[in-house]
Amino acid sequence: MTKNKFTLVICRYHVVLVIAAVLIFWGIAVASRDAEFLSLPLHRYPYRIALTFDDGPHEGYTGRLISVLGRANVPATFFVVGSCLEQRPELARSLCEHGHELGGHTMTHRNLCRLSEREIGAELSRTRELMRSQCGSESLLFRPPGGRYDEKVLAVARKLGLSLVLWTVFPRDHEENDPEMIVQRVLEQADDGGIILLHSGRQPTIEALPRIITALRQRGYRFVTVSELMKGSVPGAKHYAKIIRN
Repeated sequence: MTKNKFTLVICRYHVVLVIAAVLIFWGIAVASRDAEFLSLPLHRYPYRIALTFDDGPHEGYTGRLISVLGRANVPATFFVVGSCLEQRPELARSLCEHGHELGGHTMTHRNLCRLSEREIGAELSRTRELMRSQCGSESLLFRPPGGRYDEKVLAVARKLGLSLVLWTVFPRDHEENDPEMIVQRVLEQADDGGIILLHSGRQPTIEALPRIITALRQRGYRFVTVSELMKGSVPGAKHYAKIIRN
């Protein structure tokens, strides 16, 4: 299968990959402040897609997600809330034991844009420490609640060595009660190298998940974690709302 060409944007002043991002859903525009860039053609491995779940872990829900994913032999990335980790450490360990990846979703699920740099650092660092202590592995991924971030959030993440992960597929399952509608929206938006945003703690999501997996596999997709996707994927114009690496 022919590899698609994408563009690697290399910032002159940082050893990071930066994408000019326009978050259409939230109406937030974020771009690098650096003046000069160098564009080089690179390749991205085709037909990879990542399932991600925000919030939780939730009693009565996360375990069922683990079961559905396990039966289908599908890895996923769970962006967990630190306060939930404190309450349910056994679920965090179960996620890791079943081969899933953890990323931070802050300690208290607050809007990071409204916090000071010190508060942002505490939200990210504390969650990272909990993931390390409960799973014994380091996570360098985080997703800001609601996808809201600004230059201040990026600066703190950069200091902590964290990569900010957003999404390309948003079926709005957090407010949708019809599993079929969730499936339909995922299939309409799914694309090569995509990141699907779903939520823990939602019965319709659990019901939709097996159909999402089956339908995407029928289209030829292979499910990978976000970290695996990052190894073979370079952010480009087509995937403006995906990953900002530090």
